[in-house]
Amino acid sequence: MSIISPLKVLISTPTARLVFVHGFLGSRADWNPVVQYLPDSVDVYALDLPGHGCAKQLRPKSFKGFVDEIKGQLQHLPDDGIPLFLVGYSLGARLLMHLATQFDADECSIAGFVIEGGNFGLQQESEIESRWENDCRWITRFKACPLTEVLVDWYQQGVFASLTFDQRKGLIEERLNNDGEALAEVLSATSLAKQDYLLPLLQSAKHKIYYIAGENDEKFCRLYESSKVGYEVISGAGHNAHKDQPNKYAKKLTQLLSLRDTDSL
Repeated sequence: MSIISPLKVLISTPTARLVFVHGFLGSRADWNPVVQYLPDSVDVYALDLPGHGCAKQLRPKSFKGFVDEIKGQLQHLPDDGIPLFLVGYSLGARLLMHLATQFDADECSIAGFVIEGGNFGLQQESEIESRWENDCRWITRFKACPLTEVLVDWYQQGVFASLTFDQRKGLIEERLNNDGEALAEVLSATSLAKQDYLLPLLQSAKHKIYYIAGENDEKFCRLYESSKVGYEVISGAGHNAHKDQPNKYAKKLTQLLSLRDTDSL
């Protein structure tokens, strides 16, 4: 089953191709605001992760299963040698980081990865145990409680501290089309506690990897600084930078990836 599809139609040969991968609770539609600001010559695709959007019934049982699903979806892209950039947010970013450590540099014509708010993983056993205990509480709630109630608390977490009341309210309303049981299964399989610690592998990866964080996303700005990786900042944005500032996000992608037709911005 193909769950990857174009977000716009091109009438000429593209100069580059982007594939967007959303975060937990999201869908391929999350990227629509960004697409309108990208150069006209860029071919844009997005996919729904298992347990989300049109892939709600698809539920791999392991972190590797989710990574393999993305690899499988990439096989549905045109085989035309157009440079391919994979862009992921949060959970999508974590999955793409795993992917970046697996692919050879010349495989699938991948030209680079863009990681927005992606965690490298945990190193200490105590951190892993604590995270799993915390995620288990969320898993139980997603299974047993009304989704509205769970989402209200979900968006009170520290990483979303920069959200305004209206932004938080809007996100909750958007995410109500999810299925609590599916979300519980996704979180069980993709918890940060189930992820490898990727920073050393990413530092030696053959692909070009770009990191992005919102100006007001204190957690990830601090993480990238302490990890000594270069990263780009989206001004006026929080953890969900592409949603907060789609125009600035598109301009940043255009600059980072040297996309053509920048006058269209």
